[in-house]
Amino acid sequence: MRTAKISVTATLLLLLASCGSTPPSDYYLLSEEATGIPGSSGPAIGIGPINIPDYLQRSVMVVNEERYQLQLDSTSRWAEPLDAGVLRVMSLNLAILLDTQKIQRFPWRRESPPDYGVIITIINLRVEAAEAHLAAEWTLKNTPAKEDITQKISQFKSAVPSADAAGVAASYSALLLQLSEEIAQEIRSHRDAHKSTTTTN
Repeated sequence: MRTAKISVTATLLLLLASCGSTPPSDYYLLSEEATGIPGSSGPAIGIGPINIPDYLQRSVMVVNEERYQLQLDSTSRWAEPLDAGVLRVMSLNLAILLDTQKIQRFPWRRESPPDYGVIITIINLRVEAAEAHLAAEWTLKNTPAKEDITQKISQFKSAVPSADAAGVAASYSALLLQLSEEIAQEIRSHRDAHKSTTTTN
């Protein structure tokens, strides 16, 4: 009987020791890559909703992807839900690129709707070998007119600066800047065309 008690006590101690040796998690954020301070000359922009594939909507980071396999880093985690991070970074990028303080996150205010609405669906966001890839479907809307201006699928790639979770976060941030730049250019083109039409009339 005494031997059995000693055995149980030893097992419990081993379990406690293994729990205490679990490596701590590191937390990572996406970052806006556009530089500058947004002014007040740009249009009002509404951003969202942002849709993310279920396989990416997890706290643990996907650090590499092969054709049929994902590699997860159990000690590297997103500090916020990935869709919230994409929304935050796209908002900051577009504010800087379009020189506007008037950014609304979805759902937009009915009493003061934005001039343009941007809806984004991330189709694929992955690191494969030393390269990161983004495929996104996005819609640009003329909100007051309730019309779609542009709907397209864009694909971008970026080198991964380091083969770790920090490199993944940095490369994803660079990809979101490329997407932000394309959307900002589409908004500028539409505004210029609208101004030209107004002047002609």
